[in-house]
Amino acid sequence: MINFGKYDQKVSFINFQAVSDGAGGTTLTPITSLITFASIQQTRGGNALEAGEMVLPNTYEVRIQYRTLFTPTENFQILYGSKYFKITSIRLESQRQHKEYIITMVGV
Repeated sequence: MINFGKYDQKVSFINFQAVSDGAGGTTLTPITSLITFASIQQTRGGNALEAGEMVLPNTYEVRIQYRTLFTPTENFQILYGSKYFKITSIRLESQRQHKEYIITMVGV
């Protein structure tokens, strides 16, 4: 049985496309491919090590339901809240007739 309540955060899968700026150049414009609900857990934090000498990027594990018409790739960025995140890995997990993508993302 699917637990729909665990998908409680809204995320967007974004591609950046070069669009003509009208002056002979191009600008990168975000194009939303999918807006969906996800389950998000922070796996490694941006905590300062040894009194602020080094800061690690925020790393999250994102789980979304499998869709036949959408396949996430590492070419996408994820918009979560007001921040963009780079996808570092994707795997498909199948548990008895329920499939979900498990995506690792890191802050840009």
